[in-house]
Amino acid sequence: MMLGILLGFTTAILNSIGYLVSARYLLHHKSPLQLLIQAQVFMMLLAFPFLLWLFPFRQIERPLEYAGLLAFWVTVFLLGQGCFFAAQRFFEASRLSSLLGLKIIVLAVVFVVGGHGTLNFWQVLAVLLAAIAGMTFNWSGAARSSLAGWLLLFTTLVCYSFADISETGLIMRVHNSGYSLLRSSFATTAMAYTALGVVSLPFIYRFMPTWDQACKVFPYSLIWITSQVALFACFALLKPVFGNVILATRGIFSVAFGAMLPLFGLTALDSKISKQKWIQRGVAALLMTIAIALYSFGKSLQQ
Repeated sequence: MMLGILLGFTTAILNSIGYLVSARYLLHHKSPLQLLIQAQVFMMLLAFPFLLWLFPFRQIERPLEYAGLLAFWVTVFLLGQGCFFAAQRFFEASRLSSLLGLKIIVLAVVFVVGGHGTLNFWQVLAVLLAAIAGMTFNWSGAARSSLAGWLLLFTTLVCYSFADISETGLIMRVHNSGYSLLRSSFATTAMAYTALGVVSLPFIYRFMPTWDQACKVFPYSLIWITSQVALFACFALLKPVFGNVILATRGIFSVAFGAMLPLFGLTALDSKISKQKWIQRGVAALLMTIAIALYSFGKSLQQ
């Protein structure tokens, strides 16, 4: 269990750092689409060797169904990450990464609309807390975000939610082939990010990275794919309910890192706001963490 907890905190920290690194790229090179394509190709180069080693190609049952689910995951993930990068024009990195906690509201809607039942008291309370935290974040920036920024964030949340759901299905299909949940998680990570790179590869000729771009996008790619390996392993060891509670600390880490940026002369990566605003963000991040913990607790009562 301790290993799973450490992996969860590692994921949260790496995610927070990754968002700042992507903000650094976009500060110098303004194209979210360029970052998206270049990052996927670099991650493919990192993932492909492990795909050949770990993935049970011959043991997968109903491979066409698996391929369809993988194609769906690639589609929603690319759209979600593209919108996330575009949303960084409207939100500071620390605020945007914390707002990803609003995903529990989308998951709650999917849960109810999908006919899986109704929300219990703890889940309703969690959704309300997440909404309050989201509004608090909106008032904690140098300026309030525009409607375009919120629409991009909403699209990101919806796509990431469906990516999470389909991702679980991909892992379980490998697991049902007779492999451990841990190996299934690693194999799925390798397959997913190789597939993302293959889809992105035809567009790389338009966005061929310069040396400066490569030096900025490679650290992001390495940090992100490492965080995903840690995330999948965390879920395998702790199960998604407890894993999501640990991962919820991402908002707190993001705010803490954002507040420390001026100490390193990196104020351009986040907004220049008062100490009071940073405290407001910290309170909002804590509320979001509590909301996700409550939602996960409510979900565990239904199982």
